[in-house]
Amino acid sequence: MPSVILPFSFSGPDGEAFKITDFLGQGAFGKVYRAVGEKSGTVVAVKLIPVGALSDSGNKIALLNEIKTARHVKHPNVIEVIHVNDGASSEIGPYIVMEYVSGGSLAKLLRAGAQIPTDRAIGMMIDVAEGARAVNEKLIHRDIKPDNILIEGGRLKIGDFGISKFVDEATRLRTFKGQQHVRYMAPEGWANQANTVKIDVYSVGLVFYEILTLKHPLLQYVNDPDNFLDWQKAHLYQPCPDVRGLRPDVPSPVAQLLSRMVSKRPAERPSWDDVLGILSQPETLSSPGKPSVTAAVEAAVARKRDLQKAELEERARQDERDEMLGLYRYACSELLKQLKPVVEQFNREFQHGKIIQQAEPFIIFDIPMGESIQLSFFPPRRGIKIRNGEVIGGGWLGLARGRSANLVLLKHGADDLYGRWAICEIKIMGVIRPASLIGKYGITAETVEPFGLKDEYFYEHIQHASGALHIFNFFFIDDVVGYFAGLIHDALQ
Repeated sequence: MPSVILPFSFSGPDGEAFKITDFLGQGAFGKVYRAVGEKSGTVVAVKLIPVGALSDSGNKIALLNEIKTARHVKHPNVIEVIHVNDGASSEIGPYIVMEYVSGGSLAKLLRAGAQIPTDRAIGMMIDVAEGARAVNEKLIHRDIKPDNILIEGGRLKIGDFGISKFVDEATRLRTFKGQQHVRYMAPEGWANQANTVKIDVYSVGLVFYEILTLKHPLLQYVNDPDNFLDWQKAHLYQPCPDVRGLRPDVPSPVAQLLSRMVSKRPAERPSWDDVLGILSQPETLSSPGKPSVTAAVEAAVARKRDLQKAELEERARQDERDEMLGLYRYACSELLKQLKPVVEQFNREFQHGKIIQQAEPFIIFDIPMGESIQLSFFPPRRGIKIRNGEVIGGGWLGLARGRSANLVLLKHGADDLYGRWAICEIKIMGVIRPASLIGKYGITAETVEPFGLKDEYFYEHIQHASGALHIFNFFFIDDVVGYFAGLIHDALQ
């Protein structure tokens, strides 16, 4: 909805008064209106910039500076920024006056669903590449997508540059539904790495796929198009397919170019000169030659694609392991924080000694005049389902010589990132002779029931805690802190 009462006049280029005539729409960052110069009759587009949505004053200044820099980008394939008002003397706050383009957006054209002839498609791709190169000579766009590419007389023009860097703060991207630019964000953008022009090369590569096939190449890997994490995983770990799978008439050099542009590694993406060189003569580069050489090239392309897929799969597994380990370490540290007040209370109230905590090679709580308590965490593991949850970690907590139990970290649902700790006391089933288990599963003649299994046996047996008949019985206690306090009491008996 418009945020100004129409009609409304404002000062434009050369101090001329412009009158806003109608509301054009809501962009990712600001409302857009059409306006007409009262003297010249020039039609322009004006975008109101909601800097009030930015909490950081430095970002407000940086945003306006980037927009002012955009005024220096002059190219037929770039929407011209004509005038910038920083809002100091404006009733409507900061605004940009831009060239008005009446032919609609590339997104609208693609949604129409009509396949674009190859020659025309390549011509459109050249327009976008020329515009992106001109923009990158001054700044990094960060938000090239079909919605930001407008059409005027058959020519494509890039607009809205220099803004998307600030959209995340204003919309709280990770919880905001429907943000389009996550569909085109390069892997390094997701990893918060330094932005270079290669981030725009990646986005343009995805746009090129859509111009040729009318489909986003990564959409097939996204379960929910409005889900931020689905897009993140697709951009980080899924390779774009060969464009010729959907459009066989695309020349091989162009197909290879697109694969390079959407490489997950910025260094492997081509320069704009390289992009334009290939697009300008795609048929020349694929002119008939020796069939055996052509077959060798195709084999090499397929081999490269297979290697990339294998690399991405391994990276996905490693990142999942790293993420799991990071979350697990946090859960372990939080458990120790929960136990800390118990130790502090004992040390405040007892005047003849203090509980001393040591941390090598596992955690030991030395109880004054009593038995020590030991705590160890096992490596994380996934896939075991018990108690309506998933076991994602475990540990051992008990007296050095006395009763003990296992710590069990249970995750309940996808939103339960860190899980919840519980105590699991283990006893030998009544029909089993305890003596028959000595020497097995870490059980010795000194093992006191209830007990906890050591790490090499924990995951093997905890899966049977779901209720199936087993040699052990499992008893869960949700109050871990209370159990720890009870251990301190037992240590002094």
